Amino acid sequence: MSSLAQRTTILALAGLASVVPAAPAAAQANREAVLNILVECAKIDDPTARLACYDANIRNAGGVVRTPLGRGARVQGGGAPGIVNEGPQGFGRENIRSKERFEAPAGQLHSIRPKVTAIKEREPGVYLLTLEDGAQWLFADSVNHDYRLPRVGSILEIERGALGSFLMRFDGQPPVQVRRVQ
Repeated sequence: MSSLAQRTTILALAGLASVVPAAPAAAQANREAVLNILVECAKIDDPTARLACYDANIRNAGGVVRTPLGRGARVQGGGAPGIVNEGPQGFGRENIRSKERFEAPAGQLHSIRPKVTAIKEREPGVYLLTLEDGAQWLFADSVNHDYRLPRVGSILEIERGALGSFLMRFDGQPPVQVRRVQ
């Protein structure tokens, strides 16, 4: 089947599947129609187009579509087209244990190596560092008097820590927890 014919078939099948009867008595007829459409999807040669056909039509039937990360996307309202929720919703959803919680979102840096342009003591052992990009980082806790402070021009490493925290490393010393204030 040619690519144009496959696209036309997909569009036609998606159009048929979007006509979902609203009455509960028509649910069985709707399932049979979806099954017939899925049988037609199976005739598509290109695996990507075939999967797109399956996914589009199972969504319209209120089913769950597996995403590349293994989470399901369920259509709200028993099959209302176009309204898709991925994974759990509501308060506290970020604390649900999953393998994705340990992965940084795409494009998010794990660490930076900036240069210090200014340093100011806020209180004993607590310092405010200004970096070359204008960002300001504050020590979360005070450091001992023997901690070697960075100087203007020093290169730091700031990395992501646990639970949204950040750690600053300098000159081979133990890391210091910092938080960005500007």
